[in-house]
Amino acid sequence: MTFFKYIKDSFRTILCFLLIILTINLILISSTDIDKSILDILYMNILLFSIFIGFLVMGFIKWKHTYRDLKNALDNGNSIEGYIPNGEKLEQLLIRKIIDFKNKEKFEEVKDLKRDLEEINDYITKWVHEIKIPLSVCELMADRIEEEGLYDTSKELRQEVERINFLINQVLYTSRASSYSRDFIVEEVNLGASVRSVIKNNINSFLSKKIEVEVGDLDFNIFTDSKWTYYILEQIINNACKYVDIHGKIEIFAKETDESIILCIRDNGIGIPAKDIDRIFDRGFTGDNGRRTKKSTGMGLYICKKVADKLNINIQVTSEVSKYTEFRIIFYKISDYLNVTEM
Repeated sequence: MTFFKYIKDSFRTILCFLLIILTINLILISSTDIDKSILDILYMNILLFSIFIGFLVMGFIKWKHTYRDLKNALDNGNSIEGYIPNGEKLEQLLIRKIIDFKNKEKFEEVKDLKRDLEEINDYITKWVHEIKIPLSVCELMADRIEEEGLYDTSKELRQEVERINFLINQVLYTSRASSYSRDFIVEEVNLGASVRSVIKNNINSFLSKKIEVEVGDLDFNIFTDSKWTYYILEQIINNACKYVDIHGKIEIFAKETDESIILCIRDNGIGIPAKDIDRIFDRGFTGDNGRRTKKSTGMGLYICKKVADKLNINIQVTSEVSKYTEFRIIFYKISDYLNVTEM
């Protein structure tokens, strides 16, 4: 917003003034004795130009003051609330009307989008509950197959049913993540009970690969949302199962500091390459390991991180290729839960 820009915008007004002065000068010169009037005409021109320059400068200052903050807000991508010009000039009235119109337009778009998302979420929720019925039938079939002595077939069927259950729950939690604040309850949760529940519900994943699970001291109480914390634990433990070899080992233990309870989940699997470790929580990122196993969607850890941030849970990862991967889930003590935010 320079003075030259203002001059350019006011070009017609300036040109009109100059033409008026030129006309007045021509009339005076042609109708008076030029020898006697030249000084008066020159004085008049100096006076008129001084007044014009003064009004031009004052107009520029007012113009810049009116639109400077609005322009800076737009350039920096900040909110323009409070910077909208409130004058009665036509251009200022038009600016306000345009902003009001676009706000109403966006509000209707958001309203329609929100309604569509809610319909999709409702459909997913209903679908998940409906699909649980045939899965229960599959579990009964596995029992019947086992009774007939086909233990290997029953074991494979149970493993696939467990995998389907895990994927269905992942879809359900992903759909709920957008409306997380409506499904959020902080309560006192026993960390050991949550971890054991995850292990029990995924036992076939451990048995199928003969994974050794070493559970340390987990007798700590934390303040968190039990359902969403279960989701985080299941995602990380399931990933550990996915990326360890047969007869691999997973260690789960916790330790306490003055500010937090730290849950460590460590496996001796394939590890995460250094170039990927800073991106594993990015949406849709699968990395070298995901492309190698072709079992990764890149969504599980993304949702984990998204939920953890809102629960004021910190997740840290260290890894070395072909040696280990360790997730540290940091649950801050009750005073820090005042910082929990909503989605």
